[in-house]
Amino acid sequence: MKTVLLKLRNRHFLAAVLVWMLVTSLTFVSAEDPTGDDGKIREGMAKLAPLVGSWHAAALFHNGDKVSEREGTYDVRWALEETYLEFHVELHHKDDPSKHNGFVIYVTYNPVTHQYDSTYFYTRWALRVTETGEFDPVAQEFRTKAFIPREDGVRDETVHTVTSLRDPNRLVDTHYSRYSDQAAERMNLEILLTRKKP
Repeated sequence: MKTVLLKLRNRHFLAAVLVWMLVTSLTFVSAEDPTGDDGKIREGMAKLAPLVGSWHAAALFHNGDKVSEREGTYDVRWALEETYLEFHVELHHKDDPSKHNGFVIYVTYNPVTHQYDSTYFYTRWALRVTETGEFDPVAQEFRTKAFIPREDGVRDETVHTVTSLRDPNRLVDTHYSRYSDQAAERMNLEILLTRKKP
């Protein structure tokens, strides 16, 4: 009787080990590529490859008739096996580098929506902004848009950005905005990115 029980226990143990191995292998495969769309993500991200590199940034902030200048850097690199582009941005007042701000952006291609998702994280600001976007291969433009509830604590803001990738060594990023109490959209920021020489 003991022998029969031992054999049954061993079979149950063996069955449990086999089930565990099967679940583990399925988890590994799904973690590697949960939707089977790895190729689509890479194909989408390849269109944004011209953004990769180190850039000098010259920014013009427009506020009505007033224009203020800032300069800084954009460092853009691949992250998570080319699933994301990771941007590290620092901008400071041209005449006073102590007055600065920065942000990090993560951009990926979503094969379900067929759009790009960009998420922004800022220095000294807890707000996280997520944009959706598309790439226009004819115009060579990366275009994004977002709705930001209570962006300034009171008003909602609608934004969109157009980044021209026509010249791989000189990119132009133009940002447009409209608050909920404004009748029309305005261009409020233009950034010229010039590729740094290695």
